[in-house]
Amino acid sequence: MTAPAESVDIPDRTSPGTGTDRQRPRTRLQRPDAGQLRLIAALLALPPLFHLVSADLLTFGLVWYAAATLIRSRATAFDRLMISGSVLIGWTCALALLASYWPWGLHPVALAEATAVPLIAVLLVRGPRPAGRARRPWAARLRDLVPVRDLALLLPAAAAVAFTLYPVVRRNATERLALIISFEDLGRHAAVYDTIMRLGGLTALHKSEAAATVTSGLDTYPPGSHLTLAVITSFLHGGTSQGPALTQMSLFVLLFAATAAGMAVAVLWAVQRAAGPALRGWRGLAVALPTAVYLVVAEVPQLQNRGFLSSMFALGLLAVLLALAIRPLPRFREQVVVLGALTVAISFGHYLLLPAVGAILLAWAVMHRRECFRHWPTLLATAAVAGALALFPPYTNAQSAGSADVLTLPGSISPVGRHLLFPLVAAAFLALLTRGARANRPRRVALVSLAAVSLLCYGVMEYQLRTAGTTSYFYEKMIQQLMVVGVVCFAAALLPAFGRRVLAGPGTAPAPGTRPTAWSRVRSVVPAVAVALCLSFAVLSNAQPDYGQAGWQGSPGRAQLRGTGASFAVAQRVAALATDQQRHDGRLPVSLVGSRVWNDPAPDYASIEDNLWLNVLDRNQGSTSHLWAWAIGRRSAQEIADLAASERKPLRFYLDEGSPLLPDLKAMAAAGKLPDLAVSVVGRQDGEVTITPVKLR
Repeated sequence: MTAPAESVDIPDRTSPGTGTDRQRPRTRLQRPDAGQLRLIAALLALPPLFHLVSADLLTFGLVWYAAATLIRSRATAFDRLMISGSVLIGWTCALALLASYWPWGLHPVALAEATAVPLIAVLLVRGPRPAGRARRPWAARLRDLVPVRDLALLLPAAAAVAFTLYPVVRRNATERLALIISFEDLGRHAAVYDTIMRLGGLTALHKSEAAATVTSGLDTYPPGSHLTLAVITSFLHGGTSQGPALTQMSLFVLLFAATAAGMAVAVLWAVQRAAGPALRGWRGLAVALPTAVYLVVAEVPQLQNRGFLSSMFALGLLAVLLALAIRPLPRFREQVVVLGALTVAISFGHYLLLPAVGAILLAWAVMHRRECFRHWPTLLATAAVAGALALFPPYTNAQSAGSADVLTLPGSISPVGRHLLFPLVAAAFLALLTRGARANRPRRVALVSLAAVSLLCYGVMEYQLRTAGTTSYFYEKMIQQLMVVGVVCFAAALLPAFGRRVLAGPGTAPAPGTRPTAWSRVRSVVPAVAVALCLSFAVLSNAQPDYGQAGWQGSPGRAQLRGTGASFAVAQRVAALATDQQRHDGRLPVSLVGSRVWNDPAPDYASIEDNLWLNVLDRNQGSTSHLWAWAIGRRSAQEIADLAASERKPLRFYLDEGSPLLPDLKAMAAAGKLPDLAVSVVGRQDGEVTITPVKLR
């Protein structure tokens, strides 16, 4: 009995073990060719030279390019950049364990030279590439770098990046702070990022040094996203020296937005790869554009608005891993190394995703068990190394989050829109359960992966309902994973759902030596664009959360684009307070400006944000976080005096103009009942923040 016609994919060389891995293995090193010798020389010699001319960013590009050239599986230039970039993230997380102890920290030259060692080793072991076809003209080679199927992906990806970065790029440092100042968690993420920059390594390995700048318990938080942004910063700055606090915070906000854009691009790439021939040519636009709209208008802004840096970082990597599990690289050894590096990167990013990663990897291994048995030494060696590295974040965090009770902890989170997600997941299940899909190995991996993540979500939901009576923070975190997995698996289900002729076309190609006519190009592009626009409009019309105004008007993407929710007045005051604090003699700042009660209806929440971000900008959050907690409630003059007397360091309090605390403090000072403290009054004049020191005696 033969499988239905729709179950047979057009060959795309995605089955592992079909490439040169079956050839006779090399038993000794082979002499590299001239091109490889030039690349080796560049990797060793150029990083110090680039550093001398303050061009370390070129070193970053050189290392990424070298890693991309090592991929010998059939892939486009964009595929190589996505895969090699993911591997480099995993390598950076592993290298950080060593960098935390060597004397150079995260210096770009040290990182580049250390990364060059394994790249050169792979070059030497593999030897020169087999002789290929004759050298082609530059124009033809450039067309090969960006084939048509990548254009259908790159255009929506570029639009998603522009949409995500535009609200940040067009603003100055203070305005960028205003965009995130209400994201309490992101303030702590910023402190971890800044501390990794200062220490030149992981906070979990330098707990005593990190205690002054990182809140207790966060020194063991999964550091992958903070580490990656710190490494990028070191290449941008040409070293590990920290710049002015507000300037570095401005860069952090930009990198935070870039992480959100990177997640969208990773999911879009995963959608294209998982779909395979269903997204050939411009037909891919019909799925890529609506997916981009769904991500950057409906869901990614929700993650940004809560400051979920680590979640976005890990979810993007999860999408890449799932796509490579569904449609693996042709060379098995490359596939295993890439999956291992992605596992390490995801664990360092957010190890809550490890159960989903384990289920996906198990599905891939079972569906490709013959290749796994054939190459078991490579598989076991990679699994041992990657497994040990991936266990580092949960091991260091076991003391603070090693109990199942953590799953019921409350937290502030924006729910994923069920009205779009659940129909998408249901459609993916229905398509993947058809006989044609079940007869196809990539789609069996997609089906098992989607089922496993759905069961994980259901298990967390049942546990929370049984123990706490309601769902909460970590259930929504699981739904975020289901959102990414559901989108990718839906793309994998497209071909059996609609048929190859509808999506991938009849597969006819022009006769050899002939070029497609203009009419044939228009005929292939116009329908795809029309379908893409219609589907994008349908998604945009339902991009709102499950509550609130419908459509684009109520979408998180529109609010993000317009800067809705940004606290420009508070950010302006925090920047002014931070500048004023630097002028004084090391006194710790405590802001009591404005309202100081949670859920206060006043539009300016004041010192709830003031003290959190002052501590971050002053780079002492770990030692002063208790001042932030103290200032949340309304305080009397006597409580101010008691706090000042209990602190080892002198304090400076910032009060509103006309605050009733000011005359009380002056009365206590006149009676000799006030300890050593300083007071400044904060006001506004012509739209600018004014800070005036006050003499209490």
